[in-house]
Amino acid sequence: MKKLIFIFGLILFSSCTTSTLEDETENPDSGKDRVVRMEFNTTLLGFDEIRISYFDYKTNTNPLVVHEFSYDTAGQPIPLVITFENYDFRFINGEAYRNNPSTEEISVKVYVDDELVIEEAERGKNGEYAEIRFNYDIVLKKNI
Repeated sequence: MKKLIFIFGLILFSSCTTSTLEDETENPDSGKDRVVRMEFNTTLLGFDEIRISYFDYKTNTNPLVVHEFSYDTAGQPIPLVITFENYDFRFINGEAYRNNPSTEEISVKVYVDDELVIEEAERGKNGEYAEIRFNYDIVLKKNI
């Protein structure tokens, strides 16, 4: 009888251990291979610049950088793209703004592993500057 209880306990223990390992290896929140891409754009033709601040998890800072948009041969703006490989952080946050009251639109799209998770656009109005703030929780899959 003791041998039967011992064998049953051993089978029960090994089955619990196996399911725990499967849960750990299939964890969708692991960020080791996660790619985060932020695309900024403008509708202002000719010349435009945008000030961008975002949390850089590699340096643990929030750099504020002014980026000038490039334009194709037809005069259309080319989106400014910032990509983070192996993004192992829970949140994506930042802001973008144009430092003038232009009524043309600025926009941001944020992708996590090629899935669009944020799409925001803003125009300057009544002398106010266009400004976009974003804060996304990757684990909960929602804006916060």
